[in-house]
Amino acid sequence: MVDERPDYGVGLAAGPAIGSRVAGYRLERQIGTGGMAVVYLARDERLGRPVALKVMTPAMAADERFRQRFIQESRAAATVDDPHIIPVYEAGEADGVLFIAIRFVSGGDVGSVLRRAGPLPPARVVHIVSAVASALDAAHAAGLVHRDVKPGNMLLDSRPGWPDHVYLSDFGLSKVRQSGRLTGSGHFMGTPHYTAPEQITGQTVDGRADQYALACATYEMLCGEVPFADQEGWAVVSAQVNNPPPLLTASRPDLPRAVSDVLARAMAKTPEARYQSCRQFAEALRDGLGLASPGAGSVSTPPAARPATPAPSAPAPQKRTGTGRRRRPPRHRRYLPIVLPAAAVLAAAAVTIAVLARPAGHRPAALYTRVSAFTAPRPAGIWPFVSSVAFSPNGRTLATGLTTETPAGPDNSGATYLWNVRTGRRLATITSAGGPEAFSPDGAMLAAAGGLGDQRLSRWDTATRTLTRGPDDDQDAAIDSAVFSPDGKVLAADLSSGVIDLWNSATWKSLRLIGGPGPSVSTSAAFTPDGRTLVTGEDTDRVFLWNWATGHLITQLKCPGNLQITAVAVSGNGATIAASDQNGATCLWDTATRRRLAVLTDPHSYGVDSVAFSPDGKMLATGDSNGHVYLWKLPAGTLTARLTNPRGQVTSQLEGEERTAVSSIAFSPGGDTLAASDTDGSAYLWRVR
Repeated sequence: MVDERPDYGVGLAAGPAIGSRVAGYRLERQIGTGGMAVVYLARDERLGRPVALKVMTPAMAADERFRQRFIQESRAAATVDDPHIIPVYEAGEADGVLFIAIRFVSGGDVGSVLRRAGPLPPARVVHIVSAVASALDAAHAAGLVHRDVKPGNMLLDSRPGWPDHVYLSDFGLSKVRQSGRLTGSGHFMGTPHYTAPEQITGQTVDGRADQYALACATYEMLCGEVPFADQEGWAVVSAQVNNPPPLLTASRPDLPRAVSDVLARAMAKTPEARYQSCRQFAEALRDGLGLASPGAGSVSTPPAARPATPAPSAPAPQKRTGTGRRRRPPRHRRYLPIVLPAAAVLAAAAVTIAVLARPAGHRPAALYTRVSAFTAPRPAGIWPFVSSVAFSPNGRTLATGLTTETPAGPDNSGATYLWNVRTGRRLATITSAGGPEAFSPDGAMLAAAGGLGDQRLSRWDTATRTLTRGPDDDQDAAIDSAVFSPDGKVLAADLSSGVIDLWNSATWKSLRLIGGPGPSVSTSAAFTPDGRTLVTGEDTDRVFLWNWATGHLITQLKCPGNLQITAVAVSGNGATIAASDQNGATCLWDTATRRRLAVLTDPHSYGVDSVAFSPDGKMLATGDSNGHVYLWKLPAGTLTARLTNPRGQVTSQLEGEERTAVSSIAFSPGGDTLAASDTDGSAYLWRVR
């Protein structure tokens, strides 16, 4: 019943403990993490100054070639003399720990500004581009190529009464990342939406590849989205190599046509057709925008308190009809790097660390950083996918349900995996499970359904680590969702036959069956926090509210679109109900007045599969069939981020169908982390606070 074999993989960045010392630096708090490094705010005890200390993961530090190249390139970057290259104080190894100490920058990064404010004023864009161009030209003169220029690597040092000072970060480290000797012949790492064609195809790369990336970032700063924003995954790579640069003025008709010409030259497919230097590109950009040139050798100063130029109004999204959908992505998103071999594309994860200051008494802006991955075993000959995720009430354990499927359909051999969230260690494997899971409010019990096609619930005692199988209540119905009442005494199981079965969670006694009126069939369920009302989604466009104790239908709510409700959720204070549907919309209602508050729609949606409120009710997450998670700020209903699991599209073994759906999402009890399922057999954690 319980399999303890360590036949799994966990991609979890780990580092020294807070309060410990690394080479004379005392670690004060963790401010970023990724697959290669953990970043700390540290105190240089010798000089008494704060630094950002990047500590490489043990796996990286154990690689002799990586260690040598890392130190070599970091020290080379430290010798480049330019005021816009982030100062490197020290790089080396201490007691087996590989580290680099750089200046701690207090204003965040340009990528964060774009996600918050949208397109930037042209004068501010020129200010940033001119500074980055200065840094790049200085590095190129010293024989260094950055290879990962993007807004997330442009740091802003903000001080009252002064314009932002711009730094370019990750010099040296980016080049080490992409050494063919380190990653395999013909492989390099970069971010596809900013990567030059010659870098993708494995040709010789020089400073003109950085110019191409800077032009892509400039396009994004001016119009709020990257070039080729309507492409995903491999299509982005193909577009960078083959497609002409998009016309900037098509999105920003208020800007001079000359700006499009400048960007087209900087994004030319062949390096020879681009500008001779990044500074030359920056000067051409200034002229194209019709801005006055500052004194020689200086950069323009953005007007104080000048508001950001709003993004142009997008056309109203088209409703999903089942035969087609509008393919325009959201304006603001986070783009994750992937590994790109010379002849193919392999998805992986690399996190760019944005060093953010934390004002006293406040938490930093959302980093939206992927912090870990939990990967279950992949048996040969089948297609495994994670169908559910759930946090324990104390946030220390993550349950992931793995369903396995063959060309003949679900084989019912799924399993539920329990993981230590902090260390990534597997705690237990519950076989003959893998379907929806739910922890009881006290954390003493985990209810786990069988994999797709299995209709029985199991009850896992977290203290004794024993499993009790529930009765075979409905031989013809699988379990689509499971949820405990707030007091933990009632367990609701949503059966695929269309009814909700309510159980006494201690005795397995069936209390009541609840079903929608007429032909309606239940698809999902959630309790209100007071435990009196059960909310169910139906295979119509309706949401039903029930007095579950009596079986009385209280009322029904309608979501526009006339397509099946796929998931329901209730906010922690019980004030708001959310329901997602196959039309790509998520509806919000006031629980007391039953008034519809908003309809959240992403025009790029394939249909929303899962929905979850953050514990404080200030954020709503939706998991989409297109493989992305969308974060919405409440009560305004503003889209703040689009998270992409690193594997992206995964081709299943089912008639060549590409499956990307995020079928389950869950916030941690503290609300700072979001778990998302994926169809590659992994569940991912994202830092969202």
